[in-house]
Amino acid sequence: MVENSFVYGYILFNWFFCILFDLYIYTMKKFSLTVKIVYALCLQCSLVTAQTLTKSYTTQHRTLNINEFEDNWMVQVQHLELTKPGGNSYHDFLQQQKEINQTRFKKNEVSHIKTQKKSLNVGLNIDYGLEGNYYNNKVPNDNTLAISNDGLMIAGINSSYIIYDQNNDSILKRATLNSLTFSFNQLLFVKKYDPKFIYDPNEDRFIMVFLVGNNPINNHICVAFSTSNNPLDDWNVYMLTGDALGTDHWTDYPAISLTKDELFITGNLLQHNVSWQEGFYQSLIWQIDKTQGYQGNDTLDFNLWSELKDDSIYIRNIHPIRGARELQSKNQYFLSNKNFSLESDTLYLIHIQNTHSSDSASLSLQRINLDDTYFLSPNGRQYNGKELSTNDSRVLGGIIDKDWIQYVHHSMDTTTGNCGIYHGIIYNYNENPYVESHILSDSVIDFGYPNIASTAINPNEHECVIGFDFTSPIDTNGLACIYMDNDRTYSSMQKLITGDRAIDRLNGNVDRWGDYTGIQRSYNEPCKTWLSGMYGKISMNGSWISRVSVSDTCREPLPHLFLEPEFRDGKLFPNPSVELINYDFTTNESATLLIQLWNLEGKLITTLYNDFVNEGPNRLTFNISSLKIGAYVLTISQGGVIVQREKLVRH
Repeated sequence: MVENSFVYGYILFNWFFCILFDLYIYTMKKFSLTVKIVYALCLQCSLVTAQTLTKSYTTQHRTLNINEFEDNWMVQVQHLELTKPGGNSYHDFLQQQKEINQTRFKKNEVSHIKTQKKSLNVGLNIDYGLEGNYYNNKVPNDNTLAISNDGLMIAGINSSYIIYDQNNDSILKRATLNSLTFSFNQLLFVKKYDPKFIYDPNEDRFIMVFLVGNNPINNHICVAFSTSNNPLDDWNVYMLTGDALGTDHWTDYPAISLTKDELFITGNLLQHNVSWQEGFYQSLIWQIDKTQGYQGNDTLDFNLWSELKDDSIYIRNIHPIRGARELQSKNQYFLSNKNFSLESDTLYLIHIQNTHSSDSASLSLQRINLDDTYFLSPNGRQYNGKELSTNDSRVLGGIIDKDWIQYVHHSMDTTTGNCGIYHGIIYNYNENPYVESHILSDSVIDFGYPNIASTAINPNEHECVIGFDFTSPIDTNGLACIYMDNDRTYSSMQKLITGDRAIDRLNGNVDRWGDYTGIQRSYNEPCKTWLSGMYGKISMNGSWISRVSVSDTCREPLPHLFLEPEFRDGKLFPNPSVELINYDFTTNESATLLIQLWNLEGKLITTLYNDFVNEGPNRLTFNISSLKIGAYVLTISQGGVIVQREKLVRH
């Protein structure tokens, strides 16, 4: 006990000393105040992690107009060897991993379509498509897009973008990312890459994020906020230091998401000129006050989250999850997995609560053990014998609603040996999360770089569109999508563009393909989804943009009754449940009550009870094993008026 008291006293002393020291640094007007927080998480698995929160800001700010800079030459230099994330050592390691799996699970050589567990006879209407960005000799393509409710789109590939007006079917501008950095003189001739664009439906603005430079000296994250809903107007541009921790590393592979108040950026810190496997340091999360960016403040404040670990192992490739139908409020979720493992059943869920400006932001992390494993993705095959790199099985897209998170990433389909799409749905993510999954695949065609967008009208409707690139050893390649309805039934694969030839821009047996595709729902027309990806053209790589629609989702929203179920004076348990479920409620007087169960589309499933109940506490018990997996609404009515309602989940 004496030893413990000494230890506790020592810890408290150091904690107090650190606070005093940091306050001193802050008063001396240094750039950061660091607060270290240790969480003990007793969630699905016992997991102890440490996270570091750094409150900081950048003063690197310019207000620019993209029309003031013309880059007519659009010069890019591409080394014609396979560009490998992290170098030869990483490439060799990953190839060895893929070869191990391919000896375990042989690819099919006969063309036939794999029969899915379920089949949906719903056609995705292809409204139209257009040639996107001109190829600029950069690989991979890195397709991204964002479109406003007024039909203005910014679509990008590696180092360039276009501004497109849907209403007039016209390209308003073609430019390079240099147009957003030309006033930062020291960065003008430094490479720009990894663009990620997003539209803010609440503020009717655009945000562009991309990387500048790839070494600790010149590496920055460029964050550009539009000053209006017209991307041809001015932009407020900020530079975040890539070597964010001052550890002589640089930031790679950003991913972004928005809440009602903030912009979130994730990235990987790498050591310069060292392989990914040996040089990966850790992944970071930037939590940024987006209002400051829209207003063009001289400083852009943010929280920087680091030291995200599973025990002593840093978690890598953290992907932010976007709101399915609308932006989330004061909560941002992230996913990561063991994307380099031959096979794994591990998923990581990260949750940041409260805003940067609240000074009470907190982060929690938990490990989820999956029932179904995922596998390291094999490369895609082409008819010319050259493969297309799938990198690994990191999370590439995700959306969240009130009761679930959906996400997608690569996985080998062990029944075919081909690269498929792992589609997971996390239920009950705030309490005791569990995951249902399905691998989408074809017996011959390889799927690559999936992304996901919701087509739902009402809360917790599952329907979505999954977009992806594809390639085949008996055909060419292109962009495609699959629709899933609210019963979690999948449509057939819909090809949006088919390439003219194989993709062959680099020397060697493997070419670059991704590294990601773009997708966004039309917020004012939820039945419509925009997608962007790549395909092989006669003399170069191509970029294609399509809009698809599902007529069933072009409908009126459900009555408010089912939008926000409320609960008063009752308890539903266990929830989620597989079979029996209990509902405890209390009445102030004896009365005749009507108790019913509804789906989230407002359709009556069944009447559970319609009779007299006594005053005081009551318990309703019923079996939900006959229900499909998903969420439902339980209502209690008295005299034709709903007096209580509760959401329940069938596990």
